[in-house]
Amino acid sequence: MNFFDPHSADLLPGLFDLVIMGVYLVLMFIVAHYTRQRNIENNPAYRFYVWGLLAKVVGAFAICMVYTLYYKEGGDTNQFFRNSQSLVRLLFNDPGAYFRVLFGERGPEVYSYFDSDTGWPWMYRDPESFVVVRITSIFTLFGFGNFFTTTLLVAWLSYKGIWRLYLLFSELYPRLYRKFALAILFFPSLVFWGSGILKDTYTILALGYFIYAFYYGLIVREKVFLNLLAVLLSAMLLLLIKPYILIALLPGTIIWLTYNRLKKFGNPLLRWLAAPFIIVVFIVAGLSFIHYFSEELGPYGTIEGILLKAQITQQDLIRAEAYSEHYFDIGTLDGTLGNFVSKAPAALLAGLFRPFLWEAGTFFMMVSALEVSVLMIVVLITLFRVGPLRSLKIIANEPLLIFSFLFVLIFAFAVGISTANFGALVRLRIPYLPFFAAGLVIMDHLSKKWKAHKQVTGTPEGNPFLRT
Repeated sequence: MNFFDPHSADLLPGLFDLVIMGVYLVLMFIVAHYTRQRNIENNPAYRFYVWGLLAKVVGAFAICMVYTLYYKEGGDTNQFFRNSQSLVRLLFNDPGAYFRVLFGERGPEVYSYFDSDTGWPWMYRDPESFVVVRITSIFTLFGFGNFFTTTLLVAWLSYKGIWRLYLLFSELYPRLYRKFALAILFFPSLVFWGSGILKDTYTILALGYFIYAFYYGLIVREKVFLNLLAVLLSAMLLLLIKPYILIALLPGTIIWLTYNRLKKFGNPLLRWLAAPFIIVVFIVAGLSFIHYFSEELGPYGTIEGILLKAQITQQDLIRAEAYSEHYFDIGTLDGTLGNFVSKAPAALLAGLFRPFLWEAGTFFMMVSALEVSVLMIVVLITLFRVGPLRSLKIIANEPLLIFSFLFVLIFAFAVGISTANFGALVRLRIPYLPFFAAGLVIMDHLSKKWKAHKQVTGTPEGNPFLRT
């Protein structure tokens, strides 16, 4: 096989590969069924555990078929896999060299480990992409070098993260677990783009674990050591692959922690007096984190770096051959903060709701356009039913909603300002989609409780924000 073969027919599974996939599928669903039966009595949300895994499996096979049969020239997922094959061959040629590469060695001499027998992993030049290659090589080994089997195993791993996210929302609002299943486990874009050998799949894994462990480790203070370890590991994975996701998470997590600490002050006067001090402490902690990891954050470690990165990324994606015919224009970025801020409305609109139906130029973009159109309709219906003022009050009283919507807005803005084509946009936006959809579900639910509370008591006073 030529490592740089642009065609993908050789990635299709043979008879042996189909047998191995069958074995893995049986094993996966036996474990899933056992997990469901063990937990469903105490948590009805587990009735979706097997169905959620099935959606992941379907998503994994769908993305494999698309990238082997539809995109004849392949794509990122194919190249991540092919690069990982080089590392697996290196493992059999020189195990010591493989483990040095696996655990992060990237000096000039590393490239000399590879030769014509192993193939040369060209993604070595991109540190963030090469992290995906290094991790994927483990699954390529256990997938016996087959693209479909490896993708299946990666999807299985990533399901743990999205399930953690679903579990958190369902444990906070048990009555809404069915709606959360639609909003998180079965969201079409998330199922498809979050199941392949892509950066997005690994970041969704890390994002789910980060939020779940953050809540139980720092808010609830339960299994503190293990949860803080999970926060650290998931944060490091985000830092290595897509550091801007971690940056987008920081403001919401700071507010969430601040809100939680302020609740401990029963006296409203003490709460108001303590608020500025606690906010400053967490802001300083966040800035210290950014400063400490400035080298790992690269261009995302400073405002100037973020502006320049957005400008360069936008221009690169306009020129990208795979997407250039489907690019959109929110205006020229000149690298200044004022210009950056002036593009906010157009960037948010693009990040949240484009492509519009009339902008979809391919089948897959039409699917994405339909999806965000439905999401836009749900947003408008929710705002109409709840009302703008009540929506703000509901969000202000629920730290989970503050976090979710703040993350959505920051991330949608970041994607909209730096992404100049629809092909990349539909994939890059997926980290915020479950928070957006689940947040709308919660807001509608709390609005109904608010109205019911007012009808019973005749007054809007009280606390209708009980998590049930």
